[in-house]
Amino acid sequence: MAKQHKIFVCEACGHESYKWLGKCPTCAGWDTLKEMEVQPGPRHVAAEPTILVDEEVEEERIILGMDEMDRVLGGGLTRGSSILMGGDPGIGKTTLSFELASRLTEMGHEALYVSGEESARQLAGRKRRLGLKGPFALLVTNHLDDILDAARKKAYSLIIIDSIQSVYNSNLAFLPGSMTQVRDVSSRLIREFKEREITHILIGHVTKEGTIAGPRILEHMVDTVLYFEGDRVLPYRMLRAIKNRYGPVDEIGLFQMTKEGLVSAEPSLLFMNERSDTSSGSTLFPYVTGSRPLVLEIQSITAKTAFPIPKKLSIGYDVNRLFIMAAVIEKFLSIPFYDRDIYVNVTGGIKVTEPAIDLSVAAAILSAYRNKAWGNAAFFGEVGLTGEVRRTVNMDMRIRECERLKIERVFCPKGTETSGSIRLFPVKSIRDLHDHLS
Repeated sequence: MAKQHKIFVCEACGHESYKWLGKCPTCAGWDTLKEMEVQPGPRHVAAEPTILVDEEVEEERIILGMDEMDRVLGGGLTRGSSILMGGDPGIGKTTLSFELASRLTEMGHEALYVSGEESARQLAGRKRRLGLKGPFALLVTNHLDDILDAARKKAYSLIIIDSIQSVYNSNLAFLPGSMTQVRDVSSRLIREFKEREITHILIGHVTKEGTIAGPRILEHMVDTVLYFEGDRVLPYRMLRAIKNRYGPVDEIGLFQMTKEGLVSAEPSLLFMNERSDTSSGSTLFPYVTGSRPLVLEIQSITAKTAFPIPKKLSIGYDVNRLFIMAAVIEKFLSIPFYDRDIYVNVTGGIKVTEPAIDLSVAAAILSAYRNKAWGNAAFFGEVGLTGEVRRTVNMDMRIRECERLKIERVFCPKGTETSGSIRLFPVKSIRDLHDHLS
């Protein structure tokens, strides 16, 4: 019979050692290794392999009817899937989770919401304020065994854990939220829920850097990782998928926070509704994220500087590419920027990393410098170091979105096919773009 033995585990990073060490060799933390007893597990019985063909495997999904949520998940909730959702405090994670549980209950499924941070009175009050109709079950506990017992007693279609850092295993001599507790609790919950084919959402705290707190292995164990982003003082929220085994990666869903809760928002109109066609330094950029095109507004100003070295700052656009863009414009258009600061902003709080935004940024800088407005026009294309405008991916999708929003002109790389009633202006280089402004 196997005997229990003792090991030392670092409470900061989870490093294991058979002897006590003053300094953890993994995270370099001092006096972080704590003693714990390892209970022998049951003897493993090898399982017979099951060979399946594609026709025998069916992917069951529940279409929620929430357009933005269904899009981010890849077409609805997949049965037995594991979802990790993170976001800043107060951003709306609990509100969205309540709406998901209520929606499933209205559709005839059983849902359980487990809270380790709020009391039953607080949860009931929140549910009344949102005016939710679906009577989903609530469980207030921090104990792992309580959650496992509840999952075994009733056939739930969805279980939401809020939050995974608050749940702990009483057999481990570590505080809730420590690396060891999070790793043990999450692995046991995911294994149990997947065996019972229960879709589950684990809500996680985020660090000051914006990443989900806890061991990195947590993101590898789940099927989908979602980040809830946005400014708490503004009514708009963005749900981004950075990992998804059942759908496209980098898909985003846009929501508007109202007194009734979160509702789906029209993305492109959201970023364009306050733009004026007569403003200089403003351009439109058809951005493609996942399977969705969004038309964003790019703003720029080129103000006179009082300092010997001018500033170049950007929000939502890589500042190193901004330096390159300014150098290309200076060389090939002979426009001096030695006495001007350059500021670029992508409105809506979206960070764009694809190079297709280069042409739109260059057009915004030229518009601000010449104090001439481009009007109702969109731009996309990568700008090279020799001033050429290169082709990008998803060009037809970008043009169709501009046509849907009734944008009059689109400046794009050469070789783009004409589409419908929209006017295309193929540009070969940065000089061609400047000639259109002049």
